Amino acid sequence: MREIWIIIQREFLERVRTRAFVIGTVVFPLFMMGVLWLPTVMRGSGELKRLALIDEAPPGVGDLFVASLTTLADSDAVNRYEVERVSGPFATVRPELVRRVLAKELFGFVVLPAAVATTNEIVYRAGNIANQNVLREVRNAASRAVMAERLRQAGLEAADVVSLFKVIEVDEAGITETGEEGRSAASSFLFAYVVGFLIYMITAIYGMNVLRSVIEEKTNRIAEVMVSSVRGSHLMLGKIVGVGSAALLQVAVWIGAMVLMTRQSGIARLVGITPEMLAGLTLPVGQAALFIAYFALGFLLFAAVFAALGAAMTTEQEAQSMQMVIMVPLFLPLLFLMQLTNEPLSTLSTVLGVFPLTAPIAMPMRIATVRIPALEIGASLALLLAGLLVIAWLAGKVYRIGILSTGKRPALAELVRWLREA
Repeated sequence: MREIWIIIQREFLERVRTRAFVIGTVVFPLFMMGVLWLPTVMRGSGELKRLALIDEAPPGVGDLFVASLTTLADSDAVNRYEVERVSGPFATVRPELVRRVLAKELFGFVVLPAAVATTNEIVYRAGNIANQNVLREVRNAASRAVMAERLRQAGLEAADVVSLFKVIEVDEAGITETGEEGRSAASSFLFAYVVGFLIYMITAIYGMNVLRSVIEEKTNRIAEVMVSSVRGSHLMLGKIVGVGSAALLQVAVWIGAMVLMTRQSGIARLVGITPEMLAGLTLPVGQAALFIAYFALGFLLFAAVFAALGAAMTTEQEAQSMQMVIMVPLFLPLLFLMQLTNEPLSTLSTVLGVFPLTAPIAMPMRIATVRIPALEIGASLALLLAGLLVIAWLAGKVYRIGILSTGKRPALAELVRWLREA
C-alpha cells in the first residue's frame, strides 16, 4: 500500500507543479468570464449606421419605418440607426446617394416604393451588403410599417391586432424531491450540457495524460526500473489515482472560482447573469455527490483503458488511431443530448444511463433535468463499479506484459494471449 501511495504522490505532484497546470487552472475561469462578458459588451455598445430614406410610400409608412428602426437602440439590437430623409424621385437622387455610400458618408439607402403595400418589396442598397444584421433589421422595420398601413386600410388598429396575437408567457419551473420549484427548462438544459461537457473534457484530457505518461515511461525504459520493485498493477493504480486527483483538484478550483465570481452581484451583472439564473443553477448536495461519484468512477474506468492502450502501443502516433475508438462511448451521450434532456426517462436515455461506458456522462445529464428513481441510480452505479473492476482487471493484465514490451504493435491475437498468460 505504501508503494501505491508513493506513486500517487509522484503522479499528482508531477502535474500540479507544472506551469501548464497552473496556467490552465487560472486561465479557464477567466476565459469563461470573457465568453460571457464579450457578447454583452458588444451587444450593448452597438454601431451607428447612417441610412438615407427615399419615401414614396403612402403617408405614415415612412414615419413608422423610421420610428421602428431607430427605437431598436433601446432593445438587444446589434446596431443603432440614424435615418436621413431624402426628397425627390429615386431615379434623380440615386447617383448622389451612390457617391455618398462610396465616400462612407452613408452606410446605405432604403427606398419605400409607392405600391409597397401591394408589391411587398422595398429597395435596399449598401456598401457592405453582406451585413446580415442590418438587412434583417431593415426588413423587420419595413415589415412592421407596411403591416400597420395594411391594417389601417382595412379599418383596424395595429395596437388592437397586436394585443390579440400577444404571445403567452410561461412561468416555468421543475418540481424537486421536496415538492418545491426548481430550475427552469432553459437553465436545466444549460446545466445538463455544462455537466456533460465538463465530465467529457476532463476525462478525455486527463485520460490522454495517463496514456502519454505510460508511453513515455515505456519509451524511456523507466518502467523497467519501476516494475523491478513495484507490481505492474500497483503502478497502474497509483498512476490512475494520482492523475485523477490532479483532475479533481483542477475542476474544484474552476467550480469554486466560477461560483465566487458569479455570487458577486457586480460581476454577475457584468456578464449578464440574472439572480433567477443563479437560483436555477443551484446544486443540491445529493446531486453534487452523485456527479462526483460518476465523474470519479468514469474517470478511473477510462483511465484504465488509456493505461492499457499506452502499454500495448509503442508510440503515441500508434495510439492515436485507437484513441478515437475509446472516445466514442464518451462522446455518444453528447450526440444524444436533446434526447437525454427532452426525454430523460425514455428507453434510449435509460440504456445510456446504465451502460457503464456511457453512464458517467449520460446519467448526470439525466439527473440534472428530472428526478431519476433511486433504484435506477443504484443499479447504474453498481454496473459502473462492476465495469470498472472488470476493465481494470483486464487492463492490469495488458499493462503488466505490455509495459515491458517493445518493438512492433501487438496484434489482436497477441493481446488475447497476454490476457490469458498474465
